[in-house]
Amino acid sequence: MRPGYGLFQQQAAKLRLTPQLRQAIKLLQLSTPKLLEVVRQELEANPVLEYADNEWDAYSAYRISDRGMGRNQDYDPLHRAAWNDISLEMHLKEQLGYIREISPTIRRMVVFMIGCLDDNGYLGLSLNDIAEALQAEPDEAELALSILQSFEPAGVGARNLRECLLLQVKSLSECFPLVSLLIRNHLQEVADYRVHALSVSLKASTQEIRAAIELIKGLNPRPGAAFHKGEVRYIIPDVRIERTGERFSVSIPGAASPRLSVNARYERMVKESREPDEARTFLYDKLKSARFFMKCLEQRRWTIIRVVQAIAEEQSEFFAKGPSCLKPMTLKRIADRLNVHESTVSRATSGKYAETPWGIFELKAFFPIGLQTDLGDQASPERVKAKIKEWVLGENREKPYSDHKLAELMRREGIHISRRTVTKYREELGIASSVRRKRI
Repeated sequence: MRPGYGLFQQQAAKLRLTPQLRQAIKLLQLSTPKLLEVVRQELEANPVLEYADNEWDAYSAYRISDRGMGRNQDYDPLHRAAWNDISLEMHLKEQLGYIREISPTIRRMVVFMIGCLDDNGYLGLSLNDIAEALQAEPDEAELALSILQSFEPAGVGARNLRECLLLQVKSLSECFPLVSLLIRNHLQEVADYRVHALSVSLKASTQEIRAAIELIKGLNPRPGAAFHKGEVRYIIPDVRIERTGERFSVSIPGAASPRLSVNARYERMVKESREPDEARTFLYDKLKSARFFMKCLEQRRWTIIRVVQAIAEEQSEFFAKGPSCLKPMTLKRIADRLNVHESTVSRATSGKYAETPWGIFELKAFFPIGLQTDLGDQASPERVKAKIKEWVLGENREKPYSDHKLAELMRREGIHISRRTVTKYREELGIASSVRRKRI
């Protein structure tokens, strides 16, 4: 047979994503803030659509109790938001305004330095660079820096951690000379809590060393971090999971599920108009689009509820006893349970949060990777972290557990874990190494 060209008819089944299907998939994977933005855009583009409740509001529609659980109509989360509308720059410039007897050149240099501070209140540029940029003398830069470092919060304008701590010690009314000495020459030993070595080196008692270290630990290494820097963002939980007896109820808060409706007046105009004029055609298309959009929102709502209900039933130990009982789970397990594709479960949980009796959790947190145990099952990272924290809290401070010892204790519990994994989990918990935890 010789190769050639020809026309042939052939039947084949192909999956084609229609614009409507694309929209449904897009809405499913959106988080609540993004969904609210899409809804707002759709309302602006489609005059037929409107809120079913004219007074619906994304934030006031959601109420939580003082502990973050249940409903409370008298509580507004915005009233308790940690908000500071004064930036570090504004705070420092306000203090500069009270100083009158400085030259315009020095004032300009202080303002320039304030603008160069990072989020923690540190000055990243050298004085020579600042003097060169402003065409000033190095002595003037030194004077400007000393003025900046006299402002509150204490430690602002420092060029490194050591200088930041020394500035704060200088501002204290009463302070031992030993504290400044430790910060200036022995900061690493202080971090490692080498009390005995410092006691021998400085010829001071261990009690004096411990008191000085405790004072240093009370200083703030990031004096500028407490000030507002940028926009404050809020998490609006997409679902609420409540335990009632042996069952779980899953609901979507009003803020995460805006109710839409079709404007009755426009719908009546389409039905009463008999001639297919341009206005009727426009309204008919918008009416059709609005109904499909509402159908997609309802489908998204129902899919999320089904997926979260399955998660709650699979992770029942978590809701009964707490995060330490979170067990390993895969997307495939939920997908098989609901007879859907894994991608549907992934879209339904991506970027979404659940309000639970134990706080607010991202839905992806309910799918931890497991560690093998002797019983053939798997232990979640949360369970391992809880055991590490428990052992560290009950350890002998004179002989704290090393990471190798913690891994050995895990193996005795039937959980196979490497020393490096223990180190990773310990650091995630914010627990110092055994060397730094040691008390002599």
